[in-house]
Order: sequence, then structure tokens, then C-alpha cells
Amino acid sequence: MCGRFTLTVGPDDLIDEFQLELFPEDYQPSYNIAPTQQVLTAIHSKDGRRAGYMKWGLIPFWVKDPQKWKPIINARAETLEEKASFKHLLDRRRSILLADSFYEWKVIGGKKTPFRIQRKDGKPFAFAGLWDRNNHTGQNVVTCTIVTTEANSLVRDIHERMPVILENEKAIEAWMNIQEYPFSKAKEFLRPYPSEQMHKYPVSPFVNSPENNSVECIKPIIL
Repeated sequence: MCGRFTLTVGPDDLIDEFQLELFPEDYQPSYNIAPTQQVLTAIHSKDGRRAGYMKWGLIPFWVKDPQKWKPIINARAETLEEKASFKHLLDRRRSILLADSFYEWKVIGGKKTPFRIQRKDGKPFAFAGLWDRNNHTGQNVVTCTIVTTEANSLVRDIHERMPVILENEKAIEAWMNIQEYPFSKAKEFLRPYPSEQMHKYPVSPFVNSPENNSVECIKPIIL
């Protein structure tokens, strides 16, 4: 699964890396992004790729009382076509969430130790996501979820699942461009990111609280 991640790079790097035509002026890097927070996402439009904020935790359009609904932060790639919360989005509302690492916790010596997992080159990457819009409260609530897959060999030591990280520009374009790539073609890119291109290291339990959001969250520690 994916329950916490980071986005610490500057806006120019994100605009260049993901070929974004529109980018929010209020962008702020974050070292500890948690469910229910606003997360930076991007969608494909007739005017190019547009980045903006959505609330992390999917609330489908058909939910009449969002207050009684548990927001869905992750969606298993293997069962997307079977679930009512997701199947109507597969050819209509695919998105990417921008990140540069994610956290997972491993029990060591009886204690949960957080690990930061990122690309070896430190560059940002795109999680495959789905989004929806709910208007039942009279408000326009836009939410999203992260698609997950089986873990690669690097992550498997910590957790059996990992977020789908779209491997390259071809995968990003196929996932975002719903006009040219139906889900039947785009789903081939929902696979584990190559473990040889990633690395991980332990970080302080400081990251355990979503209220903590500083560089301290990503500093390596010695076990």
C-alpha cells in the first residue's frame, strides 16, 4: 500500500519532468504527505497537462453522505475493473500524483521503523491515480486515490504492496491520455517499478506524525 509520501523538489523541476502546461502558484514542497491532505496531481486536457490539487482519499460521485464514507487512499491494480468505486473511472478519470519518495514501516526489534523509498537518481516520479468528483453536499469535492501493485524485491522486504510508479514518459502518457489510450491499453503499465532503480534507507520516527513536516522527516538514521 501507500499511506505516506513526499514531494520536496522545486516547481521548475516538476514542470520540466512532467511537461506541465499549468501549475499551481501556491505549490509548497512537503516532507510528509498524509491521507485527507491536498496532494499535487496532474491530468491530461485538450490544452496539455494540467497540475492542481485534489484531496487524497477517493469519494466516488455516487456517495450520498461523504461524512459516513471512509475515503479510499489506495486501489489495487489487479481488481480495478471489478470494484464499483473504480471501474467507472478507468476510461474517464485517470491522473498522476507527483512524488519523489514514499514511506513504509518495518518491524525491527519489536518496533516499527519507517523507511524512505525513492529513485536512485533522486528525481520525482508519478504515481498512477484515479480521481472523482462528488457534489452531494452542495460542494464540489474532488478526490483521488493511488493505484497499487505487488511489491518489487526492494520493497517486499518491508511490505507486500507498493504504489504503481509509472516507469517512463511512455507509461505516463498512456495513463494520462484517456482520449488515445483506453484502459485496456494503459493497464499494461500498472506494474512494479524496477527495484534496481530504487533505494531505501531508515528515517526517524519523527515522520510517524503527519503533523511533522520538515527536512527532519527524510534524514537517514543508523539502526
